[in-house]
Amino acid sequence: MKRILYSGGAVVTGDQVADAILEYASELARQESSDTLEVPSINDAGTLVHTQLLLGPASQFIVEEVDTATEDPIDLGLVQKISDRTAHLQAPRPVASSNTSDYPDLDDPTEVPNPPLA
Repeated sequence: MKRILYSGGAVVTGDQVADAILEYASELARQESSDTLEVPSINDAGTLVHTQLLLGPASQFIVEEVDTATEDPIDLGLVQKISDRTAHLQAPRPVASSNTSDYPDLDDPTEVPNPPLA
């Protein structure tokens, strides 16, 4: 598990959740945006609770590994949701087409209009 330390507080949550939160917070900061998340966490008594986090451009986190006897709270749906939100904020990535007929054959001679266009 990992402990997320922020503004004098701390949240203990699963590794995958913590990693996704850190990546999302970083992207939100780049976009000068904010969001709130409700994440599964372990309180001081070792009980599973849900914690709301406000992520924004001024968010500063420290994430550290934690050894606990409590089972790692895994919420793969939440991790996917956070990852989707992060991807939505990022610039689109080019994707090459597997259909090469979409591209002109640059080895073929090209007809030049008479007179050539400027």
